[in-house]
Amino acid sequence: MSNKLFMEQQYLSYLPPEMQQLRWQFHPLDGKLLLFERDNGLNVLLEGEETQALHRLAPRTLLIAVTNVCNLSCAFCYRDLHYSNDWDYASLLEFCQQAHEWGVLEVAFGGGEPMLFPQWEQFIYELYDTTQLAINFTTNGMLLTSEFLDNITGKYGQIRVSLYNTNHPEKTIQLLVKHHARFGVNWLITPQEFPTIKQHFMELYSIGVRDFLLIGYKGNAFPNMHFQADDYLTFSQFLNETYEQYPDVTLKLDVCWGKSLNDVPRLFIDDDCHAGDGFLSITSNKAIKPCSFHQWTIPFKNLEDVKTYWQHNRQKKAPANIGGCARLPNRGINQQGGTDATIHVATI
Repeated sequence: MSNKLFMEQQYLSYLPPEMQQLRWQFHPLDGKLLLFERDNGLNVLLEGEETQALHRLAPRTLLIAVTNVCNLSCAFCYRDLHYSNDWDYASLLEFCQQAHEWGVLEVAFGGGEPMLFPQWEQFIYELYDTTQLAINFTTNGMLLTSEFLDNITGKYGQIRVSLYNTNHPEKTIQLLVKHHARFGVNWLITPQEFPTIKQHFMELYSIGVRDFLLIGYKGNAFPNMHFQADDYLTFSQFLNETYEQYPDVTLKLDVCWGKSLNDVPRLFIDDDCHAGDGFLSITSNKAIKPCSFHQWTIPFKNLEDVKTYWQHNRQKKAPANIGGCARLPNRGINQQGGTDATIHVATI
């Protein structure tokens, strides 16, 4: 028995017997050990004297823009429209396979619109069958079909659906529910949402949504989409009431909210978003970014370049030069909800 396998068997002994037989992947963290099972999404975190000597060897997740092409043109979209589309089927598959060998647990595909990537269904199949990666993707939903959902059953972790006024999300959600898909919605929360936020939640709940990721606006172009001081209190009240009244709902907060919602109960309390360390963003033109909103782009040729960048930069915790970044003082937002570039530059 190899030393690695012996170590893994030792850690499994801390789990209940009924959980020891699952197909766990072992992901060392700094002083901790994460066990992950991709097919049911279970996570177990072990921390104690037995894990103190462990160190993180790879990001948990790669956020990969498979294409910069989209069938929508939302004004607030953060993607750079000038990025080229440098991934093809073979190069993306090889890159992800090597990421799995490195120790990455999950890939989260976005763009652009992943459903426009050539042979997307076949790609999901092959990546699932040749790695232990959990495969997730974010879509506007307009190109999903019954056949596609049936064919990828059991091959993916979760589908995230972005809610926009232009993409008829109700139809997409009804389709996903009909096919028993594992999905959640990404809901951009701005002050303009508040007059109807409870009604909108109930409409989504009534058609089958049980997983909500609540996202704050990141950007400098639309100051009125940022929160002012009273807006945080309004949003916190909505979250706390929903949490109490709907125990069957999973409420998730975008990491960029940072500490701005301190009176909302959290499963995990952390001082950092872990951009550039726990996860990396990979662009459609093959560049590295600490996160999707970051101003830095570092071109790379292969996964070895990505590994080198990560090893040298994972501890820097560089903020993004954008209003809404949790690493900036007050998230880079002033009292009126606008942004102040002077704060950003001073913080970097």
